[in-house]
Amino acid sequence: MTSLHEFLEKGGFEEDVISIFLDNDIDYDVFLTLSEDDMKEVGIMSFGARRRLSMVIKAANGAATKGYSQHDSSCSDDASITSDLDQPGSSSCQTSPRTTTRMAPSPHTVPSLPMKDNMPLPSKEHFYNNGSGFLEYRLKNSRMSLPQDKKKRKRRSRQELEVAAKSAKTVVAEDEEEPITPGDQEKVDWMRYSPPTGDNQKKHRDLFIDTFSFRRKIINGSPTITDVLCQFPRLQDMPELINLEFQLLYPDQCDNFISRWGRMKEQIILAGEGNASVLVQIQKFQPDDNRDLCALTALAFALHKSVVQVRGTSTSSSRENSLLFLVQSIPEGTDVEAAAKAKKPVYQQPFLLALGPARRPVQYFAVLDKVAVPCGTSLITAIDRLFKCHFVFNVHYSPALLHFWHFIAAFIYEVLDPHTVKPIIRSFASSVRAVEL
Repeated sequence: MTSLHEFLEKGGFEEDVISIFLDNDIDYDVFLTLSEDDMKEVGIMSFGARRRLSMVIKAANGAATKGYSQHDSSCSDDASITSDLDQPGSSSCQTSPRTTTRMAPSPHTVPSLPMKDNMPLPSKEHFYNNGSGFLEYRLKNSRMSLPQDKKKRKRRSRQELEVAAKSAKTVVAEDEEEPITPGDQEKVDWMRYSPPTGDNQKKHRDLFIDTFSFRRKIINGSPTITDVLCQFPRLQDMPELINLEFQLLYPDQCDNFISRWGRMKEQIILAGEGNASVLVQIQKFQPDDNRDLCALTALAFALHKSVVQVRGTSTSSSRENSLLFLVQSIPEGTDVEAAAKAKKPVYQQPFLLALGPARRPVQYFAVLDKVAVPCGTSLITAIDRLFKCHFVFNVHYSPALLHFWHFIAAFIYEVLDPHTVKPIIRSFASSVRAVEL
């Protein structure tokens, strides 16, 4: 079969013209059916190039028609017309029938189409005429209506290939899981209906570990956080089980944030001073203020995502507003459960409620759906638990803090491949590592 690339290259056409046809999945046979309007539509804007291509097409079609006329003299019946189609190895069509061979059945097909009896024979060319008749016009429109991913082959990115490979491994891992035993539901029911006390907390933890596979299968089915807490209420009144669940998911990375943050927070602050917007925020903190909050603010401002996609709609988000998706302060003495239930609908993902003064809260709570889960009195312990909630309850990060959480996941916890995050995140991570204390 004739290669369009070689054909046009021999005709003296430039590579940029040839690439336009290849990018639009136009092979040699389709090329011979193109008009100058078609060429303009696919992106050939030069009038001279279109005219020269039309002359080449006309010459090629003339030669093919002449060759077919000689062949057709010995093929007078329907069987001989389609004989080339039944012999893919023949010299006339090789692995695919030529344009002339495909056009040959046209005189037999056209009479079956609705048309007036007194229509003169030349008018039949309206239906099929060297690629410009009605039939080919309809075929061209059908091709144009194909989805974009069907028109042109796209090379998958390395990140897409890695995600596909991980998905394949996950499917294999799920197939290799041990079957759930009838005793699993009994253990879950016992934990559900037995409030934790000093005497049975160890049993709760032991049964929690035993039912890990059972619980992950349910959570991976994408229930709401409220549904998960209803079936596993100990995650709310024994919040240390959130740490235990994350440890079962990532045994080697569970303590990375707590162990590394002490040094990294100062590096983040110093690296952030190179950004004017971040520097303004850092200067608002006094030397004796909460350095953890200062570093988290610097990180959120440095990796701010100004435009976010929420349910297919692009919305803008300021740096100050993005912090509200991380921590919100409420006065000391406020009813925490009422505050969690009264949260605004825009805050869909987990975030922290800080009880007390904004710079020195006395206690933190993670708001999951509209449920408040205690997270201790330390900001770092609370952030650690908040991050783990995304994995334990299988929920997405807030779009406004996507870069913020990806930095923490890839460069502190190391549960995310650094090569899969955005360049802005990798660049800031390099700046942080370059800081010498």
